Amino acid sequence: MIKTIENGLNKLETVIVCVGLAVLIITVFAAAVLRFFGIDMSMSTDIAQLVFAWVSFIGADLAMRKNKHMGVDMLLNKFPPFLQNLIWVFNYILIFIFLVVVTYYGVDLCIRNAARKYQTLYISYSYATVSCPIGCFLMAITSLKRLVEHAHMLLCPTKRNPDAKEAVA
Repeated sequence: MIKTIENGLNKLETVIVCVGLAVLIITVFAAAVLRFFGIDMSMSTDIAQLVFAWVSFIGADLAMRKNKHMGVDMLLNKFPPFLQNLIWVFNYILIFIFLVVVTYYGVDLCIRNAARKYQTLYISYSYATVSCPIGCFLMAITSLKRLVEHAHMLLCPTKRNPDAKEAVA
């Protein structure tokens, strides 16, 4: 059941990011071409800002979910597996706390921005700012999942590390 929900969420996030990037590219390209011909498309900036916010936060969770965030683990890999898992648990606790705080204050920011409008779209600026708490909430769920995995590996050392980089042949 949980695997099905997680797979569905992965697919939904992938679609949102792909469609968002396509809209972002088309909008910015069209604005540049129309500007060359002297046609003003001032709403492209607002559309790009709105879409970029969503693509950034949803894409960050997608990268975290697939363990594709950039990281430097040369030093970490020199430690024994138990210590590696202990460090990962500590890191994911810090990440989780940070994401919960950002989610809380992000909701407050959305409420404060409810009356603010985009200049050309005539919609609330909260449509952009809500991407922050939603993205951080999704990342908090992902980090909690990773935290549980690494805590389980501390208790059962025979389990494989989900954050270990696989050897490239």
